[in-house]
Amino acid sequence: MNRNNILKSSILVFTLGLTTACGDLLDLEPPMTQVTENFYRDQKDAFQALTSAYNILNWSAPSTASGSPQNCAFEVVSEILGDACYAGGANANDIPTTGRINTFEMRVNDPAPEALWNKYFTGIYRSNQLLVKIDGIKFAEENLRARYKAEALFLRANYYFDLVRLFGNVPLILTPITPADYAQVQMAPEIIYKQIADDLLAAIQAKDSEGNYSLPASSLQLAAADKGRVTRAAAQSLLARVWLYYTGYYQQNELPGVSARDIVGQIEDVIENSGHSLMPNAYDREATLTGKTSPLFDVANKNNVEGVFEIQYTDLSKWGSWSNRQGCLGNQAVVLWGMRDVSGLYASGWSFAPVSKRLFDRFDSNDPRRLATFINAEAAVGDNDGEGLNYTKGYQNTGYFNRKFTPLTANNARYGGTRELNYRNNYPMIRFADVLLMGAELELLYGDKAKALDYYKRVRERAMGAGSVNISQNQLTLDMIDNERIFELSLEGHRYWDILRRGQEYADRTLTNGESNEFSVTYNKARAGLMPIPQYDISQSKGSLKQNPGY
Repeated sequence: MNRNNILKSSILVFTLGLTTACGDLLDLEPPMTQVTENFYRDQKDAFQALTSAYNILNWSAPSTASGSPQNCAFEVVSEILGDACYAGGANANDIPTTGRINTFEMRVNDPAPEALWNKYFTGIYRSNQLLVKIDGIKFAEENLRARYKAEALFLRANYYFDLVRLFGNVPLILTPITPADYAQVQMAPEIIYKQIADDLLAAIQAKDSEGNYSLPASSLQLAAADKGRVTRAAAQSLLARVWLYYTGYYQQNELPGVSARDIVGQIEDVIENSGHSLMPNAYDREATLTGKTSPLFDVANKNNVEGVFEIQYTDLSKWGSWSNRQGCLGNQAVVLWGMRDVSGLYASGWSFAPVSKRLFDRFDSNDPRRLATFINAEAAVGDNDGEGLNYTKGYQNTGYFNRKFTPLTANNARYGGTRELNYRNNYPMIRFADVLLMGAELELLYGDKAKALDYYKRVRERAMGAGSVNISQNQLTLDMIDNERIFELSLEGHRYWDILRRGQEYADRTLTNGESNEFSVTYNKARAGLMPIPQYDISQSKGSLKQNPGY
């Protein structure tokens, strides 16, 4: 029952019809009704259904209802929405929807929002399908029933969290629906967030027949082949992320069903008891210069001690279908980040999401995370880490690129698959450094200020050296923690959501950049940072779905 089997089973699930979802939100019934009726019989079936639910995590190029794949990996879209990156690409007409994401000018019929909507509701459907069937399935190992259920609850919560952050006003669907159920209505966000919290708490608290927790405490307890499966630490950490976003974005005192005291306890448990820690030598300069990526993001160090929850990618599938890229198990976000027509250790990419010079300039030259985070492709001047690379400049070129996920020739298509579709870089959705910084924020606001300072120091001093933090617990501020999140987590898909949870006025000041020409961005407060509900799905619902404000 390991993660390798999950990856292998993904291919089998395609043949069973379980990973084929119809085009829109509501038409999510598998096309092979007889398979659905007869499939959920035994433990093997349950495992394949769970595999189907996990598979959505790998969709870095999800498709629209018509089956058109889109270059809209969640972490890339998040950075283009934020203040770290522009749209990029070959030219201004290279995927225009990406440019509109960057400038907050999205349209109701743009394909990227439709593809993301379809992706997450497909994941919700697959999770629901297992959750409603699992109690009737015969298990040879009874304790696995509770574990599979907990994993499915985590996955449903995760899919709903990304969905509600992107769209704000969404239906709550907890059972598989049929074409007769097209007329869904959106629920108030607090109802969606309560369900997310309920699912995560149920996953965290799930126990087997012997009274042991069903989920492993952390990924450190998993065999190598099981890496990437849900753990209690992952569920607790995701709950903390949800708590901070909901209370910040909606200006609430707590997440429904989870008090401030509760969430402090959850994050402390991860920090103190999960066994996760910061990876030593994560930002070693010589290793970064030699390998063109830092040890922390080197594919040889995937699933390291810092990885609380990593989305697993592989090049073993040898995928080559450009018309069904969401079916690939490789990380297609990687090629989006890369420089055009570069050579050597760097592999050529598509120059999307070029990095803002303003972000690069925020980093002290003595901070090793600057080199670990950015490629400065321009000439070396002083201590600017310039590499003087030969490459083709794309649209909105700045000369700065994302080193954490840049395509490298060593990482692509080892087994004959299409190069662009088969990068094996994991996406570290939750890192322990992020957990420590969330813990610092929560302790500062609601708990123990001494712990807040300790958590903050652990992150900063890992990069800057022991003794580099010389402040008292009463001098630590939210702005300092926020800045450390920038230095530590830049270009990993978190910054936009950190901005939004500080309020609309802050978002307006931060995301309206005052730049000119193609770099100019003006935040649209009327849209509150949300994407449009896809017009296709509004039409399919016969108008029961209502468009978001500002569209």
